Amino acid sequence: MENNTPTSIGNRIAGVRRSHKVTQEALADMLEVSPKHISHVENATSCLSLKSLIRFCTIFNCSMDYIIFGNKNNETLSKLPDEIVKILNTGSSEEIARLNRYLQVYIELQT
Repeated sequence: MENNTPTSIGNRIAGVRRSHKVTQEALADMLEVSPKHISHVENATSCLSLKSLIRFCTIFNCSMDYIIFGNKNNETLSKLPDEIVKILNTGSSEEIARLNRYLQVYIELQT
């Protein structure tokens, strides 16, 4: 299955939403659409408008390239384990801060 199918896009939108612990209802409020529309988007029976998609990416600080194509931003990130890239692309601010703390400890242990 291609990475840019409605199913893949819906799965990535749902994943980003869940990683930030946001309900479909809360996301619908943020995007000024109905919760039913969010459900349809995540289940690949509908799509977000370009305006809503841009707003989604802005709210969750993720790239449209990731949502639409599943691209991991750049060649350097593609060398990292998928779990780390997922945190960088879709993680909450707490998850990103935790990852930064782990990396700081790792750097300190290396010196």
